[in-house]
Amino acid sequence: MNFRLQKKNNNFSSIDFTPIVDTVFNLIIFFALSLNFIGTPAIKLKLPQASSEETVREKNEIRIYITKGVQKEGYTYGNFIIDGNNFSLEDIEKLINQRAVNKETIVIIQADESVSQGEVVKIMDMAKSAGLERIAIATKPKEK
Repeated sequence: MNFRLQKKNNNFSSIDFTPIVDTVFNLIIFFALSLNFIGTPAIKLKLPQASSEETVREKNEIRIYITKGVQKEGYTYGNFIIDGNNFSLEDIEKLINQRAVNKETIVIIQADESVSQGEVVKIMDMAKSAGLERIAIATKPKEK
Protein backbone atom coordinates (compact mmCIF):
# COMPACT_ATOMS: atom_id res chain seq x y z
CA MET A 1 0.00 0.00 0.00
CA ASN A 2 1.21 3.27 -0.96
CA PHE A 3 0.05 6.04 1.33
CA ARG A 4 0.76 9.56 0.39
CA LEU A 5 0.21 12.47 2.56
CA GLN A 6 -1.51 15.13 0.66
CA LYS A 7 -1.49 18.57 2.00
CA LYS A 8 -4.75 20.26 1.64
CA ASN A 9 -4.48 23.75 0.39
CA ASN A 10 -6.64 25.62 2.87
CA ASN A 11 -6.34 29.25 1.99
CA PHE A 12 -8.68 30.88 4.40
CA SER A 13 -9.29 34.50 3.82
CA SER A 14 -10.30 35.80 7.17
CA ILE A 15 -11.80 39.17 7.89
CA ASP A 16 -9.86 41.41 10.21
CA PHE A 17 -12.40 42.81 12.64
CA THR A 18 -10.03 45.21 14.38
CA PRO A 19 -10.69 48.23 12.09
CA ILE A 20 -14.45 47.57 12.22
CA VAL A 21 -14.46 47.40 16.01
CA ASP A 22 -12.35 50.57 16.21
CA THR A 23 -14.71 52.43 13.90
CA VAL A 24 -17.84 51.32 15.78
CA PHE A 25 -16.22 52.20 19.11
CA ASN A 26 -15.33 55.69 17.84
CA LEU A 27 -18.88 56.20 16.58
CA ILE A 28 -20.31 55.18 19.94
CA ILE A 29 -18.04 57.64 21.75
CA PHE A 30 -18.89 60.41 19.27
CA PHE A 31 -22.65 59.97 19.65
CA ALA A 32 -22.45 59.57 23.43
CA LEU A 33 -20.54 62.84 23.73
CA SER A 34 -22.80 64.60 21.23
CA LEU A 35 -25.91 63.68 23.20
CA ASN A 36 -24.50 65.41 26.27
CA PHE A 37 -24.61 68.75 24.45
CA ILE A 38 -28.18 68.45 23.20
CA GLY A 39 -30.51 70.44 25.38
CA THR A 40 -27.73 71.65 27.62
CA PRO A 41 -27.74 75.41 27.65
CA ALA A 42 -24.41 77.00 26.96
CA ILE A 43 -25.31 79.82 29.29
CA LYS A 44 -25.07 78.93 32.96
CA LEU A 45 -27.63 80.78 35.06
CA LYS A 46 -28.72 80.44 38.63
CA LEU A 47 -32.44 80.96 38.15
CA PRO A 48 -34.64 82.04 41.03
CA GLN A 49 -36.88 79.36 42.54
CA ALA A 50 -40.67 79.36 42.44
CA SER A 51 -43.26 76.93 43.77
CA SER A 52 -45.60 77.27 40.77
CA GLU A 53 -44.53 76.09 37.37
CA GLU A 54 -45.73 76.26 33.81
CA THR A 55 -43.74 75.08 30.81
CA VAL A 56 -43.71 77.49 27.90
CA ARG A 57 -42.59 76.37 24.45
CA GLU A 58 -43.63 78.64 21.64
CA LYS A 59 -42.76 78.88 18.00
CA ASN A 60 -42.63 82.67 18.17
CA GLU A 61 -40.50 83.47 21.16
CA ILE A 62 -37.72 85.83 22.05
CA ARG A 63 -35.58 84.22 24.74
CA ILE A 64 -33.37 86.78 26.50
CA TYR A 65 -30.67 85.61 28.90
CA ILE A 66 -29.38 88.07 31.47
CA THR A 67 -26.18 86.78 33.01
CA LYS A 68 -24.24 88.08 35.95
CA GLY A 69 -22.12 90.91 34.69
CA VAL A 70 -20.39 93.97 36.09
CA GLN A 71 -20.98 95.25 39.61
CA LYS A 72 -21.25 99.01 40.01
CA GLU A 73 -22.52 101.01 42.94
CA GLY A 74 -23.99 97.97 44.68
CA TYR A 75 -25.91 96.75 41.63
CA THR A 76 -25.07 93.86 39.36
CA TYR A 77 -25.55 94.89 35.76
CA GLY A 78 -26.17 91.98 33.46
CA ASN A 79 -24.91 90.85 30.09
CA PHE A 80 -27.76 90.37 27.63
CA ILE A 81 -27.64 87.34 25.33
CA ILE A 82 -30.07 86.45 22.56
CA ASP A 83 -29.46 83.53 20.19
CA GLY A 84 -25.91 83.16 21.53
CA ASN A 85 -24.94 86.78 20.81
CA ASN A 86 -24.27 89.59 23.29
CA PHE A 87 -26.45 92.67 22.94
CA SER A 88 -26.65 96.08 24.56
CA LEU A 89 -29.97 97.38 25.86
CA GLU A 90 -30.38 99.61 22.79
CA ASP A 91 -29.80 96.67 20.45
CA ILE A 92 -32.29 94.55 22.38
CA GLU A 93 -34.92 97.26 21.99
CA LYS A 94 -34.35 97.29 18.21
CA LEU A 95 -34.50 93.50 18.05
CA ILE A 96 -37.72 93.34 20.07
CA ASN A 97 -39.31 95.96 17.82
CA GLN A 98 -38.27 93.98 14.72
CA ARG A 99 -39.69 90.72 16.05
CA ALA A 100 -42.85 92.32 17.45
CA VAL A 101 -44.62 92.07 14.08
CA ASN A 102 -46.49 89.01 15.34
CA LYS A 103 -48.39 90.02 18.48
CA GLU A 104 -48.45 86.37 19.63
CA THR A 105 -44.69 86.48 20.18
CA ILE A 106 -43.73 85.75 23.76
CA VAL A 107 -40.72 87.29 25.48
CA ILE A 108 -39.06 84.83 27.87
CA ILE A 109 -36.58 86.38 30.27
CA GLN A 110 -34.05 84.06 31.87
CA ALA A 111 -32.21 86.20 34.40
CA ASP A 112 -29.60 85.09 36.90
CA GLU A 113 -30.95 85.63 40.40
CA SER A 114 -28.04 87.92 41.27
CA VAL A 115 -28.95 90.41 38.52
CA SER A 116 -30.85 93.48 39.72
CA GLN A 117 -34.56 93.43 39.04
CA GLY A 118 -34.17 96.77 37.28
CA GLU A 119 -32.57 94.98 34.33
CA VAL A 120 -35.52 92.60 34.08
CA VAL A 121 -38.01 95.47 34.34
CA LYS A 122 -36.24 97.33 31.51
CA ILE A 123 -36.65 94.31 29.21
CA MET A 124 -40.30 93.93 30.23
CA ASP A 125 -40.91 97.62 29.52
CA MET A 126 -39.30 97.33 26.08
CA ALA A 127 -41.57 94.40 25.24
CA LYS A 128 -44.67 96.23 26.43
CA SER A 129 -43.66 99.36 24.47
CA ALA A 130 -43.30 97.22 21.33
CA GLY A 131 -46.87 95.99 21.81
CA LEU A 132 -46.05 92.52 23.09
CA GLU A 133 -48.38 91.41 25.86
CA ARG A 134 -46.97 87.94 26.54
CA ILE A 135 -43.97 88.08 28.86
CA ALA A 136 -42.59 85.23 30.97
CA ILE A 137 -39.83 85.08 33.55
CA ALA A 138 -38.05 81.73 33.75
CA THR A 139 -37.60 80.11 37.15
CA LYS A 140 -36.60 76.71 38.42
CA PRO A 141 -38.85 74.55 40.61
CA LYS A 142 -38.51 74.99 44.35
CA GLU A 143 -36.66 72.15 45.99
CA LYS A 144 -38.78 70.26 48.52
